[in-house]
Amino acid sequence: MERPERKIDRIVLRTIIASLIIGLVSSTIISPYRQAAYAHTFTGDESASFMSLIKLLQAEADLVQTNLANITLAQDHAKAVVDEINGNHTFGVLPDEVSENNKRVAADVIHAGEALQTAVKSAPLNPTGVKAKLDNLNSTLQEAVAVRLPQDAPKNFTINLIGTKDLVNETLRQYGYSHGIANSHEANALITSIVNMSAYQTAKSLTSQAQDMFTQAKSLVPSNATSTTKTAMTNIASDLSQLKNLVDGKSPYEKVATLVQKTVYPDIDKSIGMK
Repeated sequence: MERPERKIDRIVLRTIIASLIIGLVSSTIISPYRQAAYAHTFTGDESASFMSLIKLLQAEADLVQTNLANITLAQDHAKAVVDEINGNHTFGVLPDEVSENNKRVAADVIHAGEALQTAVKSAPLNPTGVKAKLDNLNSTLQEAVAVRLPQDAPKNFTINLIGTKDLVNETLRQYGYSHGIANSHEANALITSIVNMSAYQTAKSLTSQAQDMFTQAKSLVPSNATSTTKTAMTNIASDLSQLKNLVDGKSPYEKVATLVQKTVYPDIDKSIGMK
């Protein structure tokens, strides 16, 4: 005769196995739905990331033009354009996301970036040809915005503020690269000189891009905004001005990082009610 405890053990075992099977079946049913939803829906953060990437690409493209007298720097910025187009961002890979709505525009974005890089590498350099490729890239990026970004996103207060924060984050990252720092954990007070000029130029340009995006956000402050939001917005304007001055003055990385992490980020978070 079977012992009672063994019978109980078998019941428990069957219950565990049944639970595992139900869990596996549930995950099989639910996961594809979640993935499909993610692939076709932008959250505010994803829209902000998309908008900030477009501004980063425009900044890099402008730096190609301004550096044609120094072909090495121009080529660095053209390469950055291609790398960012093909990079994996918060919302995904730019051409892949655009392709969901318009395959032709997605292919055009890739081609425009590559064509610019080829033009800058050509010898002898043809400034007129480079300008034509830059114009084509910028118009193609605007097409990408039109087909992929929700129409109300550029007029959304919160999205523009999150996008501003994204640009500040990228500014700090590029400023770190300009000092030979791959991540913030490597920073120390002894690192004070610029060792990567193309990264420095990008960081410098992005301070202006961040200010421009913040200006857009400022024009969209809700009429019922709290006093905390209004105060934070005033502070952010001052923060970004200070950030630009520090970067323009080639201040030590640690000083810039402290401003961003201890002041800029908290003020942006307060303005959108995150803290």
